[in-house]
Amino acid sequence: MKTFKIALLFIGFIGLELSAQTTMQVSSLSELCEAVKNSNQNIILKPGKYDLTELPKDQRKILCSGSNNMIDLSGVYVNAPVGSTKQSYIVITGNHNTFKGGAFEDTYVSGLDEVTDFSAYNQERSTLASGLKGQAVLDVRGDDNLILNIKLTVRGSFPYGYGSIYGIGRDNVFGLDKRCGILLKGKRNVIDSCEVQQRAFGHGIYMQEPADASVIKNTLVEGRMRPSADLYMETNPVDLPVRSNYKTNNEPIPKNVMYPLSEDGIRVYTHGGSVTVENCTVKKMRGGIRVYLASSATVTNSTAIDCGATNYNLPQGGKITNSSGNFTYAPLSDFRLSKSNQNIELTILPSPNAVGDHNVADILGNNHTIVFHRTEGPMDTNLRPIVVKNNNSTIKNETEYPIVLEASSRGNTVVSLGKVTDHGTNNKVTQIK
Repeated sequence: MKTFKIALLFIGFIGLELSAQTTMQVSSLSELCEAVKNSNQNIILKPGKYDLTELPKDQRKILCSGSNNMIDLSGVYVNAPVGSTKQSYIVITGNHNTFKGGAFEDTYVSGLDEVTDFSAYNQERSTLASGLKGQAVLDVRGDDNLILNIKLTVRGSFPYGYGSIYGIGRDNVFGLDKRCGILLKGKRNVIDSCEVQQRAFGHGIYMQEPADASVIKNTLVEGRMRPSADLYMETNPVDLPVRSNYKTNNEPIPKNVMYPLSEDGIRVYTHGGSVTVENCTVKKMRGGIRVYLASSATVTNSTAIDCGATNYNLPQGGKITNSSGNFTYAPLSDFRLSKSNQNIELTILPSPNAVGDHNVADILGNNHTIVFHRTEGPMDTNLRPIVVKNNNSTIKNETEYPIVLEASSRGNTVVSLGKVTDHGTNNKVTQIK
C-alpha cells in the first residue's frame, strides 16, 4: 500500500512538471511568430528594435494561436511601415494568454510624423493614406487574455483629416480605408496599463460580437482635433472639401467647430457584451467613453475630455462614478438613444475655450440618478446649460451651470446651485443657496 501511494505521488509530480511553462527566448519576429503558435510557454523576445518588414510580405502577422502563454515583449519596439501590410498584424486567437510590454508604431516611410498637409496626405494612398481595410492593429479573438503595458501609435487611413463628415458606413462618399487600435471579440479579455495614440481614422479600443465581460483599465487613448475652418484652405480640385463643394449633408461645412480626426476612444457595438472601464483617460476622439450599445457598463475613476461628439454615454442601467469630463467641443454626455435608469456621478471640468453651440449635457431618458460635482477654483463664466428633456430623474447639481427643464420634462427632482428654469410639469426644484 505504501509503495502504491508513493507511485501515485511520483506520477503527480511528473504531471505537474509536464504542465509547467517552458521558457522560450527568441531574438527575431520570425522566431516569435513560430513560438506563439504553441501553448504553455513563457516566451521572451529579446529587447531591441524590430521591423515588421523582416517578415515575408504575405506573412506580416504575429498570430498568437497558442494558449496559456506569457508573451513578454518588454523593451521591444516594432516599426510597422504604413503600406507594408493590409491586415491586423497582431492577432490573438488563443486563450488565457498574457501579451505584455512592447511598443508598436505605424510609421510613414517618408519620415513624416504629424500630418499637417491633409491635401498631400490623402493623395498619397500607398505610403501615407493607407489603412488596414478597417481592421485594428491588435485583434483579440480568444478568451481570457490579458493585454498589459503595450503602446500603439496608429497611423495610416483614408480619408484622414475630416472626421466622420463624409460618412463612416456603406454610405460614405469617397471610400474608406480605416485603421483602428485594439479590437476585442472574445470574452473576459482585459486591457491594462496600455496606451493608444490614435493618428488614423478609426476607433482606439472597441468591442464587437461575441465580446463580453471586457475590462479596460489604467489606459490612455488619445487622438487629434482639427478646426473645421481649415477645410476651406484646401483648394486643389482633388481635395475632398473641393469635391464636396465645401458641404457636408448638403449643408456648408461649419467654420466654428472642431473635428475629431479619429472615431471613438472606447466603444462597444451591438451585441458587444458588457464592459468595465476603470481609471482610463480618453482625449480628443470623436466619442470618449461611448458604450451606449453595451449590454451593461460600469465606468469608474475615468476622464474623458475634448472629444468631438460626446465625452460619455451609457447603456440602459449604466453607471459612472468618481469620473470627470468637459464640454469644450461636445457635451459632457449626450445620453445617446435616450437610454434610461442610469446612475451617474461626474465632475464637470470648466471649458473656457468651448466652441460650437452644444450644451453642457442633454439629459435624455428616464429615471436617472445624477450628481454633477464642480471643481475647485473660481466660478466658470461660460454658463452653458444642462438640459433635461425627459422624466422622473433625480438630479443634484453642485455646479454653477444652469439647468433647463424643457416642456417635455415631468416628474423630475432637481437640487441645484446653478439657476433652474422649469418649463415642464410636476418637477420639484430646490435651489441651493
